[in-house]
Amino acid sequence: MKLVYTDIRTPLTQVLVDEANRLVEEGKRVFYIAPNSLSFEKERKVLQLIDEEASFAITITRFAQMARYFTLNENHQQQALDDIGLGMLFFKVLSQMPDEELKVYARLKKDPQFIQQLIQLFHELQTAQMTASDLDALPDQEKREDLIHILKAVQDQLVAGSFESESKLASFASHLIKGDLDEELKDLALVIDGFTRFSAEEDYLVHLLHDKGVEIIIGAYASEKAYRSTFREGNLYQASVDFLLDLARTYQVTPSYVGQGKEDAFSRMTRILEARYDFTEVEGELSDQDREAVEIWTCNHQKEELEAVARSIRQRLYEGARYKDIRVLLGDVDAYQLQLKTIFDQYQIPFYLGKSESMSQHPLVQWVESLDRLRRYRFLTEDMVNLLKTGLYGALTREDIDHFEQYVRFAEIKGLAAFSRDFTANHQDKFDLERLNQIRQQVIGPLQDFYKTKSQTSQGLLKKFTQFCQDAQLAQNMQQLASRGSEQEMERYDQVWKSFSHVLEQFAQVFDQIKVTLDDFLSLLLSGILLASYRTVPATVDVVTVQSYDLIEPLSAPYVYAIGLTQERFPKIAKDQSLLTDEERQVLNQASEEQANLQIASQDNLRKNRFVALSLFNAATKQLVLSSPILVNEVDDKMSPYLLELTKAPLNLSVIPKKATASSEDMGSYQALLARLIELHQGEIDQELSKEEATFWAVAIRVLRKKLASEGLHIPQISQSLTTKVLEDETLEALYPKGQALSLSASALNTYYQNQYSYYLHYVLGLQEEWHLRPDARSHGNFLHRIFERVLKDPSEEDFDERLNKAIRETSQETEFALLYQENAMAAFSKELLLDTARATGRVLAHNDCIETIGEEALFGQADRPFLTLEDGRPLLVKGKVDRIDRLSDTGALGVVDYKSSETKFNFEKFYNGLNSQLPTYLSAIKDFQAFDPDKGIFGAMYLQMTDPLVALKDTKAVDDAVQAVLKTQQYKGLFLADQASQLGENYEKNKSMLLSQEELDLLLLYNAHLYQEAAEGILSGNFAINPYTENGRSIAPYVEQYKSITGFEANRHLGQARFLEKLDPSQYEKRPVGDKLRQAWIEKMKEELNQ
Repeated sequence: MKLVYTDIRTPLTQVLVDEANRLVEEGKRVFYIAPNSLSFEKERKVLQLIDEEASFAITITRFAQMARYFTLNENHQQQALDDIGLGMLFFKVLSQMPDEELKVYARLKKDPQFIQQLIQLFHELQTAQMTASDLDALPDQEKREDLIHILKAVQDQLVAGSFESESKLASFASHLIKGDLDEELKDLALVIDGFTRFSAEEDYLVHLLHDKGVEIIIGAYASEKAYRSTFREGNLYQASVDFLLDLARTYQVTPSYVGQGKEDAFSRMTRILEARYDFTEVEGELSDQDREAVEIWTCNHQKEELEAVARSIRQRLYEGARYKDIRVLLGDVDAYQLQLKTIFDQYQIPFYLGKSESMSQHPLVQWVESLDRLRRYRFLTEDMVNLLKTGLYGALTREDIDHFEQYVRFAEIKGLAAFSRDFTANHQDKFDLERLNQIRQQVIGPLQDFYKTKSQTSQGLLKKFTQFCQDAQLAQNMQQLASRGSEQEMERYDQVWKSFSHVLEQFAQVFDQIKVTLDDFLSLLLSGILLASYRTVPATVDVVTVQSYDLIEPLSAPYVYAIGLTQERFPKIAKDQSLLTDEERQVLNQASEEQANLQIASQDNLRKNRFVALSLFNAATKQLVLSSPILVNEVDDKMSPYLLELTKAPLNLSVIPKKATASSEDMGSYQALLARLIELHQGEIDQELSKEEATFWAVAIRVLRKKLASEGLHIPQISQSLTTKVLEDETLEALYPKGQALSLSASALNTYYQNQYSYYLHYVLGLQEEWHLRPDARSHGNFLHRIFERVLKDPSEEDFDERLNKAIRETSQETEFALLYQENAMAAFSKELLLDTARATGRVLAHNDCIETIGEEALFGQADRPFLTLEDGRPLLVKGKVDRIDRLSDTGALGVVDYKSSETKFNFEKFYNGLNSQLPTYLSAIKDFQAFDPDKGIFGAMYLQMTDPLVALKDTKAVDDAVQAVLKTQQYKGLFLADQASQLGENYEKNKSMLLSQEELDLLLLYNAHLYQEAAEGILSGNFAINPYTENGRSIAPYVEQYKSITGFEANRHLGQARFLEKLDPSQYEKRPVGDKLRQAWIEKMKEELNQ
């Protein structure tokens, strides 16, 4: 045994490679051992340092892989299981256990997270040289009994199924004890690099090899000062010094110092830091030149941080560096991974992230998950759509899938029975039912056959699943998806397919000849594929390597950028999420044999994190950048305490804020330059550009514009104003041919004055909302309208309630409504609420002796009766439908009623601004009805709210008050002729502000025609502005501007384009007008507008 150590600036790997070369010269076969997390990096570095760049006598590997070399030629009767297969085995064992056998974990038997924790415990016990029996020392009796029972049952299944029941290292150790490999060990030597601790299993193996006479050389980083110190607690080198001293005591060896590091800024900084942590006097100080080797950045957020790194990398490349000379370290790989790819691609920086990729986001996983959910949740619409959208099911085009999705959402198809029946529901023949049913059969056929599968052996299930995959054309679809991507994407798909096949192989091994239900099979397949991961290799060596900062080694690259070093992430605090607490681990360690030892993460946190920080600060050979953002994933964080240490005396490193600036360093690639220009243009630059900077950017913009123009591109800009393009004359002629009438309606007029662009979307482009077969506000209104229409047309002398019930029965039996309101329980409940509303509103209809209804659902706006004629001679038709026409019994005057599902009142201010023209339009339309007699005139136009009124009793003093409150909500509210008001009963709200003289009514109708004329002229001009109205001058109501994704309208940026509503000038009135005066004020304002 030989132990060597050196300070952090000496290339330890070079020292150990020299030792390995010496051993080879002595005729030894050398295994160069590295930790699992560093094996790939270490192999590359060692091969570069070997004189011949390769050697058959030196094998760079890991402990577990070394064990395989010696047991490779054995006649293996046992099958290997990885974590996926082991998880399936735990599932199998737990499924066969009755709940009574488990006192603590009975309800978690099939929980994937619990099974994952059991796998972790199983491996931990192996690594700690323990067995299930060692858990006898656990203080919690019920937990102890459950865990021992489960683990022993799994162990029995491993033996019974001829699976490997021990780790490779344990198997290797058994052979060493038996002496089977003594001959092969004669010329063996080990060189161990990169460790600061051994697991119990590794420690035991090293002990056995040492006893067999194998020459072992172990190297570690430690300064002479740290090694010889009597007090090591808190020392930066504590982890490695403790490791060395423990080995020295065990093997009676004195470690030798082999330091030969050159003196540089990093070594001086390290000595200062070491003195601070071991409470000794600081040796030396940093010069200004030394401080240039280390920079500390601070940024607002991740995107800004990554862009600063990308710009700096481009600058390094300009200065002559290679991509492979640069290393990027991440404080949180998951938090940075997505933005890293986006920004590095933008700056055209090739990189390799050495991290296993989970399959969880791959379409194949979503395909399996959809299969599982379709079975488990009985064919929900969303699950069916998700299955098709993976692109891996069936021979369907994207158009087929979109058409199918639109229909199943419209008809709310749910459940296997609904998908199995022919699609028959339609909406104005919008859907091609014949084509849809062909798609339905293609989709549902393979699923029906597969889901009919009963419990059967694993082989039978796999045959069924294989047939299903063939019917669904899974392999062909995977190949087709892969072929559309890059070579890297094709490699990724290949790795995913191999992982998927491996999960099925593991299932076949574990459940050989055992009956499994289809539900369990799909659950196991999903959990297995979610556990699976794959790793790709870089296409070229010359790439920027990206990795987690805690995997870094000293002297890794000339230039190192460590980002995301916030207080939350640097240092990393390991958290125990296993089935054993730290206290329980301590108890087990004390009760177990000396060579058995469970790792307790909390005990190693401090010394491990200090050594990681030391390695990080010495990762670069030329320059190190340490960066900490203020926001990570939109959460505030502080700078790491390790970085703050560097800012204190005598190190005194300054913190450099990194913001968007205009400098030549931004010139990395056309994409990056374009992005920077846009970003700088959007915000104000903190300082004025110097003459040199201004000249540079002026030239750069000219060059960029020429480049963009040659490729037919333009720079998008966020403007303070949104403009629309006027429709071409040719388009206008096609939409509105000359001499042809223009048709409008009250709702179209309202839409136009709400926002002209909304009118363009609805009535010019004809965009429609997604259809639904389920009852909505429109169908509810039609249902109630039909009931009241029947009641009022019924000529019988029956009691009103009898007529109402009869109308309800007949309307409910109509095909349209029967289909709608018998679809499900929710629709049936909606119908009950509607019937309550119908009965409540019926009370108003029953007690209205002063009027008679002469028409329902009356249409107006015939071509031979134009509403008005425009200046160019084009007739304007205003079309619509009146819910009800009433006639006063005494005077014969006509009135119009419009049913509303919510409280609606006429508002003069909104009418003046074009937002409330329905009642005036109906008043104009009355004159076109055949029943209208000019001599008898009009009595009004009104709304009737259809509601089942609720009154809060706490707001009333007596029952009579509650009755009056109910009656008040069930009144006709609208515009009435003052001279006819006396003929109206109590069911009519005769508010003074709504009582018009004939002259006022004529003026009102004249102004309404003016609104229509203005709108018509604007429409025919082809100019539709983005001008949603604002009531308060500060914001836009959501229902007014619903198309932000189309228009890009933002109230805080474009409020100046909004249409501000015209209001009364308060300075013209002594006090705010109300009632009769309010009506007169608005009438005067309309008169002024018309006179202009």
